[in-house]
Amino acid sequence: MKKMLRNLLSNILCITALACAVQLAPVAAEAAQGPLVLVLPFQVNAGPDMPNAARDVPQIIADQLKQNGMSVVPMNAARQLQQRHGENIDLATARALGRQAGAQLVIYGSFNQLGDGFSMDTRLVPVQQGEAVPAGFERNSLVALSDCASTLASRAAEMTKASSPAPAPQLADNGPGFVPMGAPAAAKGGLADVQVRGMNVMDPDTVLMRLTIRKGDTPDAHAINEEVKRIWEMGYFSDVQATLEGNVLVFTVVEKPRIDSIVVEGSKGISKDDVLAAMGTRTGNVLNEQVLSDDLQKITELYRKEGYYLAKANYRLEDRHSGRGAVLVINVDEGNKLYVKEVNIEGLKTLNKGDIEKYMALKPRGMFSWLTGTGVLKDEYLERDTNAIAAFGLNEGYVDIQVSAPQVDYKDDGIYVTYVVNEGPRYTVRNVVFAGDVIDSEDKMLEVVQMDDWQKSNKYFSLTVMQEDSKRLTDYYADYGYAFAEVDTKLMKADDGSDQVDVGYLINKKQKVFIRRLVVEGNTKTRDNVILREMRLGDGDMYEGAKLRRSNERLNRLRYFGAVDMELVPTGQEDEVDLKVKVKEANTGAIMGGIGYSSYYDVGVSASIMERNLFGRGYWLQLQGFFSWRRTSGTLSFTNPRVYDTDLSFGNDIYYTHDYWDNFTKDTIGDTVRFGYPIGEYTTVGTAYRLERYHLYDVSDTSSPYIKDYKGINWTSAISGRILRDTTDSKERPTKGTISRLWAEYGGGGLGGTDNFIKSVADWQGFWSFNPQNTIHLRGRVGGVFQNTDNKVPVFERFWVGGMDTIRGYSYSDLSPRDYKHGGEQIGGDRMGVANLEYIWTFQKELGLAIVPFVDSGFNIDSKTMAQDWDKYIVASSGLELRWRSPMGDLRIAYGIPMVQDYDKEMPTGRIEFSMGQFF
Repeated sequence: MKKMLRNLLSNILCITALACAVQLAPVAAEAAQGPLVLVLPFQVNAGPDMPNAARDVPQIIADQLKQNGMSVVPMNAARQLQQRHGENIDLATARALGRQAGAQLVIYGSFNQLGDGFSMDTRLVPVQQGEAVPAGFERNSLVALSDCASTLASRAAEMTKASSPAPAPQLADNGPGFVPMGAPAAAKGGLADVQVRGMNVMDPDTVLMRLTIRKGDTPDAHAINEEVKRIWEMGYFSDVQATLEGNVLVFTVVEKPRIDSIVVEGSKGISKDDVLAAMGTRTGNVLNEQVLSDDLQKITELYRKEGYYLAKANYRLEDRHSGRGAVLVINVDEGNKLYVKEVNIEGLKTLNKGDIEKYMALKPRGMFSWLTGTGVLKDEYLERDTNAIAAFGLNEGYVDIQVSAPQVDYKDDGIYVTYVVNEGPRYTVRNVVFAGDVIDSEDKMLEVVQMDDWQKSNKYFSLTVMQEDSKRLTDYYADYGYAFAEVDTKLMKADDGSDQVDVGYLINKKQKVFIRRLVVEGNTKTRDNVILREMRLGDGDMYEGAKLRRSNERLNRLRYFGAVDMELVPTGQEDEVDLKVKVKEANTGAIMGGIGYSSYYDVGVSASIMERNLFGRGYWLQLQGFFSWRRTSGTLSFTNPRVYDTDLSFGNDIYYTHDYWDNFTKDTIGDTVRFGYPIGEYTTVGTAYRLERYHLYDVSDTSSPYIKDYKGINWTSAISGRILRDTTDSKERPTKGTISRLWAEYGGGGLGGTDNFIKSVADWQGFWSFNPQNTIHLRGRVGGVFQNTDNKVPVFERFWVGGMDTIRGYSYSDLSPRDYKHGGEQIGGDRMGVANLEYIWTFQKELGLAIVPFVDSGFNIDSKTMAQDWDKYIVASSGLELRWRSPMGDLRIAYGIPMVQDYDKEMPTGRIEFSMGQFF
């Protein structure tokens, strides 16, 4: 028995279904009577000895269904239906496919090979009404598959008895014609046995599994003829005969040649191994024309995916000299590899083709296609571009625009795609009206939407504006507690026949809702309180869309999570919902190394150990070191952003630096204690105290007093305060909002220490975006350092302007004031101002690649020596910068060209600057 099963497993790959060329619409049934059933291809987990089980198992079930008086959607049509909806099937999808096929019942499931046996889980799904019925089977032998299919068919028959059968169109026999040879009359009494003879390569059980007639049956001539047809349709035999030898029913078959080897000819663009892997036909199989026809189609599709759209595949058989077996030769005529040559838009009268092409995904192959990937025909692009052309026309006011399905022509020199457009008239906006649940005055509602601006300026109708208005109104109602408000839009043409439309917004506010409970889900490391304290909605609060959006924004700014999602969960009460906060935690710890560069420190090596969410409590801890020939430094920083879950933040920075300047060396060890507290949603105030001990040595005798006066050991005791307002949408890559900062520090003068100064800086940044890829960034900074005693302010507390982060194109030495009384040494400035204007074009968002044209301007002066006519020290530059968020950190490469000569200095030439390193 085991030997028979092993032979059965080794040959079961030969089982295939009839591949009929039946189109999906309309779907035809395999029988003309009885309820129509759709049997979908099964999900299969089987060994290599059962390559076609996904379609063979449903075919066996289909055969049994027909024996029970039901009609069955052809298997090739069922496969095409499923391919249009993907491989995963659920109850809703099954019913949808059943409706498309006009079926009353859908059967789908899975088949798993278990050694010599199998398990089969199925679902019988009524299409119109009723619950799905599960049916599971587990057997120790594959031969029992037909009996299980028979049981399943009986259950299906019971489920369809209650309803009248759906009419099924007649199916013309598209398979190979045959005439049963020697079909006997009805058997007298029960059959003693059913046998298959004439099989030399395949196992007879392969055929017996497909038969519905069993030992003990009393079939008539029609039933036997059906079995002969079923054997023929397997595709492995050139002749089938049925005879009765007493009470033994014998099917005698003549096998087609066995395939001893497969040879691929003409394949150059695709490897022969890939061609063979795409085929279902294998060496050792008996020739099956239906399977081979499918294989040729698969080979053609394989070539199409690689751009060989003219490829054709055919086959021939070469007999062996022994006469048993044959060589299957697959011949491929590849043709040329084709790319998109032209994309034509015909019928345009007013619309500009160039403007439309900017929004289309399908583009001709060009010089840089190897980099951009353009020029390759993708089927999904064809439909997308059809919709893109129509959407562009609607945004320009062409309400009646029609775009035909694209015509694709494959020629020897490339692919030509043509869209035909009928624009129709262009419509302006006449009125903007609101209907339904209007909760505010018309003037207030018009302030929410933008379509009235189109009306006032006599601009044409825009679909995008109308859709965005719908979203604005939904958000507006959500801010008043109407979480499930719906806004429908309606376009009404003017009744006077003019080219005008009225834009209507029909609002259904539904029930105002409150938050019953706030639930956190998905956090395995981060504590619930760390998440909940960032929420602007809590238990019992009325739902407000603005607060929900702000909560989402605050959680994302923490950078603890890779994804944050807010879900409203119904509770059974119309006016209550649960708010579920679902997070996907990201890596918050890292050990990093990198290379950095600045205009002063030159190239340096950095290393860092960092954790942004220590112990899941939101603590931030970092140990960082930096080394270059000018500076060696180490910093240990700790921040608790919410002390005891209050709004108070605390931080501490302990640091050591060794700086080598041109005329002195400085060793510093210090500690800074920081506190912060929010006032309002976007504004934070803070204070800090800095205590440093530094040693200044190797001081040149000719150095300026700003340096020489601090030779030896000194102390810095300074307190600082700041006010920060940040309304940007992202901490790392802002696209909208502003950042305003006022900062001041007071050193010495009653606080102790040897350094006496007052320093203040005002900094403002603004971001405006046309879309996420195009952002304008404007920044302005001014600062001053003042004496609070008779002592000079040390040089390292003064301002140094120039380089990547201030005015690109100039170095700090180009712009630094000098002490000309003491050899012209650079001493930095006590007054400075910097302005930056940037246009940030992010052309690869996933890689963080951006090109940034810029204009920089500013000054750096010493008020004691340059107070008069200080405006003549203003300089400016322009240039281009490339930014890349690389795995090693942010990379910036800028080329700045000075446009103004600094006073009493030579005009600098253009400078290339770069910085690279990990920013935390």
